[in-house]
Amino acid sequence: MEQVELERRLAQSPLLAGVSLPAEQARVQSFPAGHILSDRPGGVPSVGLILSGRVEVYSVALDGKDVQLSTLPAGECFGVCNLLAGAELETEVLYIPKPVLLACMERDAGLSLRYAELCNQKLQFLLRRIELLTMQSCRGRVIAHLLAGQDRNGCVKPTGSREDLARQLGVSRAALFRELAALQSMGVLRSEGNLLTVLDTPALEKLLYHPSRTK
Repeated sequence: MEQVELERRLAQSPLLAGVSLPAEQARVQSFPAGHILSDRPGGVPSVGLILSGRVEVYSVALDGKDVQLSTLPAGECFGVCNLLAGAELETEVLYIPKPVLLACMERDAGLSLRYAELCNQKLQFLLRRIELLTMQSCRGRVIAHLLAGQDRNGCVKPTGSREDLARQLGVSRAALFRELAALQSMGVLRSEGNLLTVLDTPALEKLLYHPSRTK
């Protein structure tokens, strides 16, 4: 890979944009849909930058049941991939050996700060996911997702299909559709295509924090 091409690809990442990295120390690899990605290509511990496609992150319990935690789009990085599975027709990944990236951090304080910020964001995200997945009721999981994902206009932008959302929440597709329909009938939610809009945040919070009204 030419140096200019490497810099163009690194520019896709908020974390790695502007990083000075020798082209011979990184390599690109493509994967078909459903492939389990590794953070040790060729036995070398590496950080992977997703160049195209997307990667779904799953947690696998001891009983074999898996729950989708999140979806990583192009521009995101991963470093521990035994829980990751490709989800597009093809996923292209740029692998950077971890020692190489650590050396870049020693030289670049800005990169180190962005890395610390990224770790903080991921920690907060995982804490929210743990809180969500420990809820017993389907309605509670759906409402918590809506409240956490809405923007200032109440819009909850989809990251996939309704089936993808059901997997993320660890509920059945039928249960998800039932709860969304119930919330619409209450007048607290609007559904237009794949876009959900929260119409009454206080009402949703009341439903969430009063278990007697959340089934």
